[in-house]
Amino acid sequence: MFNYDFDAAIFDMDGTLLDTMPYWRYTTLEFMLAHQLPVSDALLTRMYKTSSRKLVMEVSERYGLGLDRWAVIAEMEGYMNRHYLHDAHLKCPSVPAFLDKLKGAGARMCVATGSPRPFARNGLRRLGLLEYFDFVTDNYEGPFTKDRPGYFIHLAKRLGAVPERCWVFEDALYAMQSAKAAGLRVCAIEDDSQLSDRAAIRALADVYIRDYAELM
Repeated sequence: MFNYDFDAAIFDMDGTLLDTMPYWRYTTLEFMLAHQLPVSDALLTRMYKTSSRKLVMEVSERYGLGLDRWAVIAEMEGYMNRHYLHDAHLKCPSVPAFLDKLKGAGARMCVATGSPRPFARNGLRRLGLLEYFDFVTDNYEGPFTKDRPGYFIHLAKRLGAVPERCWVFEDALYAMQSAKAAGLRVCAIEDDSQLSDRAAIRALADVYIRDYAELM
């Protein structure tokens, strides 16, 4: 049985609250189509297992598009915003019930995402989740990003909690490693986009789940 005796919870969004990692992976295809570039079988094979930002930069350089990294990222984030607004899905049907349970237990909660926070709010609002969270933050807001333990220490403080009394809900190994180094506990949410890291995630996480119903 999951122990609800803690003060705060930090949630990733894509792959953790929303089932949107496939959308992120296939922004590469959206980019190719928007720029009228040929789509090869090799590219389609790599698409789901490779960071979309990395793959699109490779494509941009190969075809001499002259786009800098930030222009590429902004374009891809724009594709994602359309999905948040129109067709993104919950990670699993039990997400709202689990958030209800945390709120009932008195936990303060936030969302920490790699997506721009206005876009993230669009998806969370559309799916009825935004009201659960004290705030939504992203990689653009503070002095740290998820690859630094300071990121999670800073967020725990914003939530009024010490790290040891805070849980992180994540699907990405690098973020879990930072959270653990900061002294927070980690609940790993299984996502197929993280298949290559699954063994390391299982070894690191305090709790590993496929569905939030397992915690209720």
